[in-house]
Amino acid sequence: MSVKISVKNLDKTFTLHTQGGTVIPVFSGLNLKVSSGECVALSGASGSGKSSLICSLYGNYKPQSGTINIIHEGETVDIVTARPREILTIRRHTMGYVSQFLRVVPRVSALDVVAEPLFNLTGDIVTARDKAASLLKRLNIPDSLWSLPPATFSGGEQQRVNIARGFSVDYPILLLDEPTASLDANNRQVVVRLIKEAKQRGTAVVGIFHDEEVRDDVSDRVFEMRSFKEAA
Repeated sequence: MSVKISVKNLDKTFTLHTQGGTVIPVFSGLNLKVSSGECVALSGASGSGKSSLICSLYGNYKPQSGTINIIHEGETVDIVTARPREILTIRRHTMGYVSQFLRVVPRVSALDVVAEPLFNLTGDIVTARDKAASLLKRLNIPDSLWSLPPATFSGGEQQRVNIARGFSVDYPILLLDEPTASLDANNRQVVVRLIKEAKQRGTAVVGIFHDEEVRDDVSDRVFEMRSFKEAA
């Protein structure tokens, strides 16, 4: 299996400028490799930096030092030093992300929210909507809701739309931040199958799964993260 993500000596802190410049350490000297077809589950107590690492991998947070090398269209790119435009290109082609919250433009239908990533990639609206419809159906979103904006949906329905959007493109790398947190048992199993299918395609997956049953079902190994207090 080829390595898709290679994290080396990664340091991340937050500076609270409204609190006299107090520096909050998150993680230091972090090293992690994730290969194609592998799912690595991040584990650790609250505050150990799991979501911060996911955000750093996606380019939402900028670490203070270290490297995050990913394979993008056959080339190695360091997310830490990549330009914003380059990160946007990586997100379009290479790296998908399912966060805990659905953030979309108001008044856009659920179908088009899900179809957008594939349409932006290919320019083929018919294929993008067909893929979106298939995912929404698998995730048990009634077709009577597809033409409505997801802001009107329940929390669980919004999360399923969010998951469908994240899986609308067959990304080589996929980041998952508690994708099953607000789902019932039946829909959790749908997400488990989607993750396993992505792994079979060769996707490298990094995820946070507070549901231990889901984590044990989809992960190939667990990466334990420790807070600075624990390390001390």
